[in-house]
Formats: sequence, C-alpha cells, structure tokens
Amino acid sequence: MATLPAIKLFFKKFNGLVIVLMSSLLLGIWAVESTIALRNILLWVGGIASLDYWFHFYVELKKKKIQLHLHFLVYLALGLVAAMMVWVLVHYLFFTIDPLRQLHELKSTWVRACLAIALGSATGLCLLRNRRYLPILWLGLLCSFFVLIYQYIPKALLNNSFFGTDYYGDYIYWAKFNGVLAGTLLIAGLLGLLIDQFVSVPKRSNLGNTLNQQKFIAENSAQTNVFAAPEGQQDYLIPAYSLLGIFVAIYSFVFIFDAKAGVGLAIILIVFWIGFGLIHLLKNANHPLHRDSISSISRKALLFFMLILAVLTLLTYKHMKNNPGWENLFTDIAISADVEKYTNWHNPVKLGYPLRESGESVRPNTYERVSWGVVGLQLIQEQPFGYGVFRSFAQQLRGKVDNFTSAVYTHSAWIDLGLAFGVPGLVLLPLAILLLLLNAILTGRHPFRGTIISMCVALLVLYSVGEYAFQHGIEILLYFCGLLLALSMWTYRNSELDDLSQA
Repeated sequence: MATLPAIKLFFKKFNGLVIVLMSSLLLGIWAVESTIALRNILLWVGGIASLDYWFHFYVELKKKKIQLHLHFLVYLALGLVAAMMVWVLVHYLFFTIDPLRQLHELKSTWVRACLAIALGSATGLCLLRNRRYLPILWLGLLCSFFVLIYQYIPKALLNNSFFGTDYYGDYIYWAKFNGVLAGTLLIAGLLGLLIDQFVSVPKRSNLGNTLNQQKFIAENSAQTNVFAAPEGQQDYLIPAYSLLGIFVAIYSFVFIFDAKAGVGLAIILIVFWIGFGLIHLLKNANHPLHRDSISSISRKALLFFMLILAVLTLLTYKHMKNNPGWENLFTDIAISADVEKYTNWHNPVKLGYPLRESGESVRPNTYERVSWGVVGLQLIQEQPFGYGVFRSFAQQLRGKVDNFTSAVYTHSAWIDLGLAFGVPGLVLLPLAILLLLLNAILTGRHPFRGTIISMCVALLVLYSVGEYAFQHGIEILLYFCGLLLALSMWTYRNSELDDLSQA
C-alpha cells in the first residue's frame, strides 16, 4: 500500500513523459502487422490520459490567469480538422449509401481516430512544456526498423545479395506501403529534430508577461529531465541519432521494400530542406543580428546534410539500377493520365498495360497510380458528397465501367478520402495541414519549426501517393493533425509553455 502514493507522485510529476512514451510505442507498432489489440489499448489508455492532461492544464491556466494567444491560421486549421470530424458524422446521418458498413467504421476507425487526435495533441503539449522529450517520440519507429533489419539480414544472406525484397512475407511491415509510411514518418521526424537542434530559440522577453505569469513560470521551472544529456554531448548525440534513423529508413526503402515511392519521398524531403535552408541563409546573410548565428548554424547544417545527401545519392543509385521504373517516369505518367485513350485501367490483368512508342510496356505501378488517380478525381466531381466508407473505389465505378476488378483504392489517400467523403474529404484535412505549414514558415524562430514543417511536407506528399485512407492510415493522419496543432500553439506571446514543468 505504501507504494501507491509513490506511483501517484510519479505519474503526477512525469505524466507528460508517460504520454510521450505511449506515443512513441504506438508510432512504432501502428503500421506493424497483427498489433490491433495493443494499438487499441494504447489508444484508449493514452486518449483518456490525454484528456485528463488537457483538463489539468486548462485548470492550471485558469488558476494562474494565463491566457493563450494563437495565430489565426492555427484557429483556422483547428476548425478544418473539427469540420472534417463533424462532416463524417453528418454524412452518416444524411448521405449514407451503405449504412451498416459506415456505422461499423464510425464505431471502429473513427473512434480510434478521435482518440488519436487527443493523444497527438497532448503529446504536442508535453513537448512544448519539455522539448527535450522530442527524440523519445521517434524512438519507437527507429526500434521497429531495427527489428526489420534483424529480419532482413538472414534473407539477404540467403539470397547472397543486399536485396532482401519480400513484399508479403514475414517482415513486421506487411506490404511495402506500410514500410514506406513508417519510414517516411521517421525520416521527416528526424530531419525536423535535426533542424530544431541546429536552430535555437532566443529567450523570450518579459514584455507581455504579467506578474502572475512570471510567478507561474517560476513555480513550474524546476522539473528535472531524466533523459537530458550533458549540454556538450547533445551537439553530437542528436545528429548521430537522426543520421542513424534516416540511413536505416532509406536503406530499407532500397534493399528491403524496393520502394520507388519511398526513395522519391526521401529525396523530396531532403531536397526541400536543402532548398529551404539556402533561401533562409541568402535572405538573412547580411542581417547584423543573425550573421554570426547563421554562420555557426550553416557550418553544422551543411556538414550533416552533406552526409545525408551522400548516403541518399549512393542508395538511390543502387535503387535505380535495380528498379528501371525511373528511366521513363514522365513518359509513363503522360500515357497513364490519358484514361480515355488508354482504357487498360479497367482491368490491367486482362487487358495488360499500355505501350510506349518504343513498344515497351509502361511500368505497372506508375500506370495504376496515375490512371486510377485521374479516374478517382473524375468520380469526386460526379459524386461530390462521396460514398461514406473507405475503399469504395470499385463500388463507385459500378455501372460506369464493365468488369472493373482492379483495386479498392486509387493509391492516393487524399483522393480516396474524397471518394469516401466527397469534396470535404478531399479538401479539409490537407488544407488544415497546409495552413499549419504556412504558419510555421511565417512564425520564424519557433522551437519546433523544423519538426512542424518537415511533418507537414511529409504528410501532404505521403498521403498524395500512398493508399492510406483506411484504418491505421486515418488514425496516424489524425494523430499528427493533433500533434501539429498543439505544437503550433507556441507563439512569442505565450512562450511560457516551454517553461511549464509538468511534462
């Protein structure tokens, strides 16, 4: 019995850390096969703990008379995410076509998605209040890729090759699209962590802080971070940690999943950050207040991004030699987009794939992604309220195309959301993420600016080219919506959030 007060004291002091650890574990298993029971437990326990966390935070703010000030873009993004959740319910009440199946998805996937929003937002709040927990968030995903490498090594040795591709074998990530989902999130998160490590946030001014606010900060600033490394070591630990995770994920894209989409997404993220960094450096190079800090930051960032780019270049070369789909990519896209001329998309198994002028067939995965995506957009235009359930592509084509037996999705989660929930499904969530991206770009030296920008870019592109508009893909998407919304709460006017200890 004596241990009960100690346990309560621990959870009162470290409840934020517990929430971050639950998020880390959940991210590590979310796309892993046969983990639905554990995912449900973590979502329910984490969701309830998150609501309790938010409640006590709100009570504390009221008690200390602290008022939060959010940018209107954050309010607008929050409204769009809320509108999407309301629209899902409204669609069932007034526009349902398959009520039994839609009700089942409401009671399963959408309930878990609501819990995911709660957990993601509470995790974001925890990170605002103790930003040193951020590396822990990506630890679960990194560990899952270590398990994947452990499974891969015997296959590679057996094949006497670096390639151990087995799309539907016994890897923890069944089918490459799950591996691409997890790997892209890991790369984006670690790139953001790396950027946030390089760019420090200046101490806030006391301007705008009331005496009550300052007292609140002083009372809550003594939290000890049990995961904190000595300050000098952090200069090396975080970059090493990030580089290791990025390398493992890209290596998996090339040698385990043979995933053109994964390699392409990694290239987009890294090239984006290099371009963004160059623009930022050129813009501020002559600014007297930033010149010295920019010089120091640029040297460190240049070194690490050159290492990342060198690794990416080597692995991409290996991937392109093994996967010939890159050579005629744009030609294949042009052919695939002409769905009226080339109707092979009705049933590629029976009709085969269109031919290039050279007489060679277009790449099957490119043709399917592009042609089904074009057809999906046409269906959304014809059926602006949507079908109401996930993976409804084939049902919506009945009566329009004879013998369409190809797929239940279009390979684009945004288009699939549009097929399920019409124009609102197509627009609301990506627009919310776009607004959060814009807010992070405009905010300036935000403590999580790199993480927010990196995750927003990754989600927008990843869900454009991946078939994730069902079950865990939706839950993960809304988890990150909650996380990014909470991280976007930081402004100079309420920057006391970084000092609130509780985390």
